[in-house]
Amino acid sequence: MHPLVAEYIQKTCVLFLLLPSFIWDTVLYFSMLYKYHARKVVDTHKDRVLHVQNQVKNWRVEGKGRKMCTARPSWKSVSQQKLGYKDKMYRVEVELDHVIELNSKDGYVHVEPGVCIGFLNKFLVRQGYTLPVVPELDTLTIGGLVMGGGIESTSHKYGLLHHCCIEYELVTADGSCVTASEENTPDLFFAVPFSYGTLGFLTSVKIKIIPFKPFIKITYRPTYSLEEAMVVFDKETHKGSGNDSVEGIMYNLKEAVIMTGQFVEKEEVEWDLVNNMGHWYKPWFYKHVQTFLEKGKTVEYVPTLHFHQRHNKPCFWLTPLWAPWASSAIGRYLFGWLMPINIQLLKYLRENLLGLDTLDNFVLQDFMLPIQHLEEGIKLSAALTDIWPIWMVPSKLHADNTPVEPRGGKVIYIDLGVYGVSFRKDFRGRDATLRAFEKFTLEHDGYQALYAETLMNFDEFKEMFPPTLYDKVRASLPFCEEAFPNVYQKVSREGRNGVMNLNNKKDN
Repeated sequence: MHPLVAEYIQKTCVLFLLLPSFIWDTVLYFSMLYKYHARKVVDTHKDRVLHVQNQVKNWRVEGKGRKMCTARPSWKSVSQQKLGYKDKMYRVEVELDHVIELNSKDGYVHVEPGVCIGFLNKFLVRQGYTLPVVPELDTLTIGGLVMGGGIESTSHKYGLLHHCCIEYELVTADGSCVTASEENTPDLFFAVPFSYGTLGFLTSVKIKIIPFKPFIKITYRPTYSLEEAMVVFDKETHKGSGNDSVEGIMYNLKEAVIMTGQFVEKEEVEWDLVNNMGHWYKPWFYKHVQTFLEKGKTVEYVPTLHFHQRHNKPCFWLTPLWAPWASSAIGRYLFGWLMPINIQLLKYLRENLLGLDTLDNFVLQDFMLPIQHLEEGIKLSAALTDIWPIWMVPSKLHADNTPVEPRGGKVIYIDLGVYGVSFRKDFRGRDATLRAFEKFTLEHDGYQALYAETLMNFDEFKEMFPPTLYDKVRASLPFCEEAFPNVYQKVSREGRNGVMNLNNKKDN
């Protein structure tokens, strides 16, 4: 199907997805609550892991030379592409989506990898806790965020989500169940993040929790030149204390709003400045933020749970692409209570009914750049795509005892998120644009997020993601090379399209 036809049908069908999407998300949330409270009555985590182990042991007999992957359908992944490699591999059911334990004494929550971040956070808030890093889109799974990277506006303080993890449990290729922690198995522990399921099947994660504060005090600082935006963003990111959250949105090459926040208790709230921005009828976050370009510097108090989900309904600013009516006042009042549209169901529609063709002028990429290269990265994006807004979030990528230092050293990195459709008349096409972004990122000690598309060759990929520790761990795990493709084989376009040979024998 032609991409333009698919886009038109998608926009027509989205209205009919709203109610099923709302029901789907509601059922998933209450299902998670039920599973947690009934965890000692129904099958235990040990039973579910044993089911994974038995399948892996059967692979040794029934695999017929194929490598392994999870049986999770492609439409449930965050990737734009259909994961064609799954059609040729030995699929293992890893149906693990329970909260196992909330340990307030030792300060962690123990979860299975299929638990979605939005539902987990709501569950923790009910108990008076939250995660140090809460990525914004509810349907992202803990496993996906560990294996692919999870960032948020608190990442300048805590790092990525996996920096908050204290233990991983995996089923390795010989059917063993192993536990990885910094103290006991540091090599495996530090190799798991960004390994994309190529060391074993992740079966549980222990993540640090922190006390929940019900409000965040947000200061919106508008800037009116790129140079001013960079100065303010750098200053607030490197502030010694006082900023729990730092985030920026560039609306064009001159105008931006830099936001900082401090989590506070109810007693500290100035109630005349409260904005319950999560209510269904409220303007979407990026639209609301844009108003401060005219209003000037402003302070608001926002309920913390509303803040955590601020980008959820508009999917940053992508929802208008498939539901252009949804951000209007009428759209919010009539249908806002049904939002957000479940992205997995939307992808199912595209993948199984419309075909997954993507418009050639659509860009969905995140690039992690050392902060000193941020301004140049924004100028490059403007020249290549002229897509706005652009998301900017700072993060530290180094842990205190990690054996692998970031390519740019122990500096703050900035996630530069470019999401949308380019209307430049001289747009070079999606592939040429992505290659230009990749080249710039390589040359400036950066990293490309791998959930989207990767056109790098294998040598370029190894330069961006040095595999020394990863290869060492793969070589140390029984049957790992035989059982799992490497990361490049899974994330490259050829691998995802099922073109690359991922198995241990030649394709017929």
